[in-house]
Amino acid sequence: MKNMKTVIIAAGKGTRMRPLTETRLKGSLLIQNQPLIRRLVELIHQAKMLDELILIVSPGQEEEMLDLFKNQPYSDRIKITTQDPPKGTADAVAQAEPFINKTDERLFVINGDILAPLTHLLPKLLDHHKQLGAICSMVVTPGVSDRYGLLKVTDGQVKDIQEKVATSPSKKTSEEEPGYINCGIYLFERAIFKAIKETPLSKRGEYEITDSIALLGRSAPIGAIKTDSWMSIENPVDLFYAQRFFTPSENQDMQFHSGIDIGFKAVQETFFQEGMELELSNVFFKGPVLVGQGALIEPGAQIGPNVWIGRDSIIESGSSITQSLIMENCRISANSIVNFMIAGEEVVIGSKVVTKKAAPSLREAKMERLDKPSLDICDFVVVGGKAIIASHVVLKKGIKIHAHEAIQKHSKQKKK
Repeated sequence: MKNMKTVIIAAGKGTRMRPLTETRLKGSLLIQNQPLIRRLVELIHQAKMLDELILIVSPGQEEEMLDLFKNQPYSDRIKITTQDPPKGTADAVAQAEPFINKTDERLFVINGDILAPLTHLLPKLLDHHKQLGAICSMVVTPGVSDRYGLLKVTDGQVKDIQEKVATSPSKKTSEEEPGYINCGIYLFERAIFKAIKETPLSKRGEYEITDSIALLGRSAPIGAIKTDSWMSIENPVDLFYAQRFFTPSENQDMQFHSGIDIGFKAVQETFFQEGMELELSNVFFKGPVLVGQGALIEPGAQIGPNVWIGRDSIIESGSSITQSLIMENCRISANSIVNFMIAGEEVVIGSKVVTKKAAPSLREAKMERLDKPSLDICDFVVVGGKAIIASHVVLKKGIKIHAHEAIQKHSKQKKK
């Protein structure tokens, strides 16, 4: 196979992810203690489709983005460029054209805020594209949502495509076929760049890649393959649910230090499977729980279910954590009760802090259905990086605490 270039669109300020993105790039947010954008790149690498990677970012993000790939075996294959100003998805793809050689027949383009099993999807997409003689092919998933582009797909071909339009969940695009969501995973012939130049502004005032694809479809087929395994990560709750998208390595080879005096310290990433209940050195775990490398959990703590703890974090004695994502280098002090919290890096929580629990129906909600999450942003406390919460504070659900903010009094519920 000829040299294959892949473009990842990672431009933007992560506005809907705030306050988590007030101190870091959206692409650096953690999925099981690995930056989102790097997890995507590693999946592409495993699919043997990473001959060269072009990252499209916003101005000022270049250095921080490249830092995410230091010491990776493929780091020398990564190029970076910017979209300035942002003019839509088609304009973002256009920024990659200077990196595409005349001998390059086609390229993958992938949105930088999605999760999908790319290791097998990309080769499957390429095979389907070649067999169909398509000018563009894309991955789709069943569903109807005004968050994403809406498609009609028949016999492996896209017959109609729209960019983020208001739709009724009860509507279908035809009697025979359900609607399909555009997953943001594309394979283009190099003709895409000519189509982008001919693409008019949309009603939203942007150059939409879906409009460019519609132009391509006038001269050749638009292919589609289907997947049931996909999600888009647009806000903190999406990030929380994303922790369960991939199954972590099983825990039979876990390495940790434990003892009555120290509690539990993870030597490597340590995962407790769903349904597992285990007590180690007076620390009680109820899976699923992921404990990051170097994290210390002191005796008397109770962790889980649905808890994801970042590397080098410290959970002090007597604390309880459920239904929460705690990123790297955080400290939760003694005897705190943390439920439904999404916390950025280096957050410090004082002793005997309490987060008000969600209603029982939500606490008991099952989390297997990633496509229909039962929890909303108003059910969580979301804490930006490097924030400090004083001891004895009660945090009510539905609040956002900004990065670097110091909270010394009980919180009041705020609208999102």
